[in-house]
Amino acid sequence: MTRSLLLLSLASLAACIGESPAPEETGSDSGKVALPESTPRILMHEMFTGSTCGPCFDADALVVDVLDANPGEYNLISYQVGSDPYVSSESVSRRMYYLPGESSYSIPYLHVDGVHQLHPVEYNDDAGYTQADFDEFQSEPSHVQLSVSHMVTGQTVEFSVEILPLSDVESEKLVLHAAIIEGVTYNNVGTNGQTEFHHVMKKMVPDADGTPLDPLVREESLTLDLSYTFQGDYSSETGFSDPVDHDVEHTVEEFEDLSVMVWIQEVDSWQIHQSAWSAEAHR
Repeated sequence: MTRSLLLLSLASLAACIGESPAPEETGSDSGKVALPESTPRILMHEMFTGSTCGPCFDADALVVDVLDANPGEYNLISYQVGSDPYVSSESVSRRMYYLPGESSYSIPYLHVDGVHQLHPVEYNDDAGYTQADFDEFQSEPSHVQLSVSHMVTGQTVEFSVEILPLSDVESEKLVLHAAIIEGVTYNNVGTNGQTEFHHVMKKMVPDADGTPLDPLVREESLTLDLSYTFQGDYSSETGFSDPVDHDVEHTVEEFEDLSVMVWIQEVDSWQIHQSAWSAEAHR
């Protein structure tokens, strides 16, 4: 009897040693990575400029110098206005959006995330836009993850926008703006000495008013699939008195150089919550 009990005890001990204890359950969300409440802000730079505007030469160069020092932390769109051959009603509409009640505008001018408005050269008592300004504007985190991808087929640009709110954004006046931009243009050379122009807006989709969004709710992702087809042929006759008519013509120099920039903005306050660019990997 004693020998049998000893053998049983040894067998039980061996079995216990051979087994790993079962992991403890910590609840239904065990193992799930918590979604952050914020993400780095990608500063949206809306530059209003033109090839016939003398001061725009230095203003564009100054802004580019600051941005080049911050790769992957900004987006830039150039609206050619004034007497630039690539002026469009949508470019002018964006400029006037930031000038409620006014009937005319001046350039060069820069809006960063909508709410920071400045003359790039005259800002800071003529010190101009600086790295310190960039850092200050970017210091406030964003509460939205935003991405966009695109495909160009012929004269059609298709793109998909992914929105993931990290916190609730309860505004009833949210808009997704989408702009098809051309990487570099040359045919709109004017009188100010510039010979090439970067991130030139070619078409707002669907238009300069954007696509309305419902209030954003944390963790409730949203996908928008949009597209636009450029009509007709390239026109070299556009300008201040005859802006491009998108119903019958376009000003795209190279369709393979097109990409898409998107940003989420509050209509009344101008605040931009986040921006994204479909060609980020090729910056």
